[in-house]
Amino acid sequence: MSAARVALEGPEPSGLAELLAGLLEQHLALEPERAAHLRPSVVVLEAPDAGVAVTVRLSPGAISVSDGVAAEAHLRVVAPADRLLALAGAPLRAGLPDPLHRDGRAVLADVVTGRVRVHGMLRHPRRLARFTSLLSVHEPIRDRPDR
Repeated sequence: MSAARVALEGPEPSGLAELLAGLLEQHLALEPERAAHLRPSVVVLEAPDAGVAVTVRLSPGAISVSDGVAAEAHLRVVAPADRLLALAGAPLRAGLPDPLHRDGRAVLADVVTGRVRVHGMLRHPRRLARFTSLLSVHEPIRDRPDR
């Protein structure tokens, strides 16, 4: 399976857009099998404290990252910038934060308390799981040795 193309759109992308594009590109280069998660989806990540929003458009074989909020987004994650980074750092189980791991529980607690808001997660749980699987810095749980 060949690595998917990641395109950073716009004349002067924000730091968040550059970070996301770089992270996704690196993950797909190191683990090309993650490209299996690329299905048509539009995800918006917003960090109101930093005054930035980024739209990630996924399609088979390609990812586009641009600044701004896409009205047609399937998922919209609104969180402080540090919590957005915590989402990428949380270990996953079935594509969602692992409740058996401290960092996974912390992310789930942020969602339950409203510190992190995920619009569309009940309507599009598979899209959410695929996106977090692309974004996660952790290897899939099935490949990890016992803790």
